[in-house]
Amino acid sequence: MSATAVVRRHPLLSYFVATFFVSWLGAFCVAAPYLFRHQPVPKIAGILMFPAMLLGPSLSSVVLTRVIDGPDGLRNLFSRMLRVRFPLRWYAALLIPPLGIFSVLLGLSYFVSPVFAPGSFLIGILFGCPAGYFEEIGWMGFAFPRMSRKWTSLSASILLGLLWSLWHLPVIDHLGRQRLTVRIRCITFWPSPAP
Repeated sequence: MSATAVVRRHPLLSYFVATFFVSWLGAFCVAAPYLFRHQPVPKIAGILMFPAMLLGPSLSSVVLTRVIDGPDGLRNLFSRMLRVRFPLRWYAALLIPPLGIFSVLLGLSYFVSPVFAPGSFLIGILFGCPAGYFEEIGWMGFAFPRMSRKWTSLSASILLGLLWSLWHLPVIDHLGRQRLTVRIRCITFWPSPAP
């Protein structure tokens, strides 16, 4: 059986294997020079892992759509990327999660420890919006429509969310480890106020 036949027969499995392989290989290539020298991976390398990882979902979905559905499938995929289905006011709801997180962090920094004070990484907004767009070419443009044909939308969403979370592991592990250690140490050893 040819590779094209396997991809056409198992499009979801092909997508996830290709996405994880390309993304994690990209992240490893960014971190490898430090890992091979037994040096800690600097934060800038952790940030550079993101663009390398974005190749996985976007490139995999475009290639697999071309193989499975041909040029018409690609036109459909790209046309869906430009569709806006909701009035602009509904997009304001997207501000609720970041404002909620910001509020929780402010509360934790005030009542628990200053280590929880929200930081500012404004360049992250400029990076995060295009990154999310390129990610969704694969997750919502390729995987979710095919998953929702097999399962209910809720089941497909939960499974896709779990796989999406696992996909982020190389970057979350690197960027989160050092910060989590600092927070745990600060919480554990934070001096008590004098009586």
